Amino acid sequence: MTRTRLLQTGLLGLLVATAAYLAWDWQFWVRHFRSPGDDTLLYDIDWYTPRARIAEGMGRDIPRATAEQSRFDPQTLAAVVDYAKSKDSYAFIVLANGRIEAEIYKDGFGPETLFDSQSMHKGLFGLAFGTLVDDGTIPSIDVPAATYLPEWRNDPRAAITIRDLLANASGLAEPPFSEKPWSDAYRMFMGSHIDRLVLGVPAVEPPRTRYAFNHVNSQILHVILTRATGKTYVEFIRNRIWTPLGNGAAQVRLDREGGSARVICCMQTQPRSWARIAQMLLDGGKVGEAQVLSPAWIAQATAPGALNPNAGFHVQIGQPAPRRSTTSRAQQTRATEPFAVPDVFYLEGRGGQRTLWIPSQQIAVIRFGKIDFTWDDAKVVNPLVTGLKPTPP
Repeated sequence: MTRTRLLQTGLLGLLVATAAYLAWDWQFWVRHFRSPGDDTLLYDIDWYTPRARIAEGMGRDIPRATAEQSRFDPQTLAAVVDYAKSKDSYAFIVLANGRIEAEIYKDGFGPETLFDSQSMHKGLFGLAFGTLVDDGTIPSIDVPAATYLPEWRNDPRAAITIRDLLANASGLAEPPFSEKPWSDAYRMFMGSHIDRLVLGVPAVEPPRTRYAFNHVNSQILHVILTRATGKTYVEFIRNRIWTPLGNGAAQVRLDREGGSARVICCMQTQPRSWARIAQMLLDGGKVGEAQVLSPAWIAQATAPGALNPNAGFHVQIGQPAPRRSTTSRAQQTRATEPFAVPDVFYLEGRGGQRTLWIPSQQIAVIRFGKIDFTWDDAKVVNPLVTGLKPTPP
């Protein structure tokens, strides 16, 4: 065979291999080139396919506080709203005693707008997982994860419990984030075989050694949930959380048609749905007469972790101490001063997305807005707490 012929054969082989690589996960490449930048990521939600709808409509009404019912000094409430506006918030809601005290939307947005949750979805997922314990589907979070993951039974991952995954203390490798197509972390957000990917992530240290805000933990819990229940994530979250709360339109991204939901991010919802979630938590897991989450599970999920006292089961607890790993894009958000009360809990989304609740004060705050790592929770929490009107006897 001549040299020219060899070169032609080699080039043809390379082209065939490249075509096969691209075709194996063609949806990844479509998503890769269509994905929006941070400036529009929160509300440009239709670029990704496939998606699965959880619910439609506006959801159950939330009562509004009258001037007589308001628990806040008007100047204080106005100052907090002004801060939210100054940080380019698209939606901002303050509730007290189950009533909306303030609700604003940037021009072009409204209560019907679906915003991307970012990592707040992980927090909701961590809380919702407790229904499997409450109803006995999973006997305990202290059972080995390998009970539901036979792929792990003959290697060091057999020592990892479900609790370790919920507490981000599994010891699993944390793929460093990169937007390069061959990055495993990027494929977790864009690829079409997410279960296969996370089930192949090895352990790099024994469980309960170190806290790490690791997306792999959340997505592995999704595998456990779907295997334990025999249901899709959409069926689960609709039946266990969304419908009992009376929540409105929402959707999640699937890795492929009929495939797995991305619980590490990527839930698009109306802001008031998160307000109902926060109020349910303030009410001890109840919505009316329905017990959605048990008080015992809420207490477990929001208890300070042994390796990170500012983190529960995908729930954040009381700034300003660091809560996240400093690796990848998990930039630490800011609070410029300690909170005025100790019982501040929140679901945190990248760049200042928030579902925050304070049980002792019966206050909740929801914020969607421009991705901004200078968002300061203390400038919201502390004025609201110190600006409360005296409670009548």
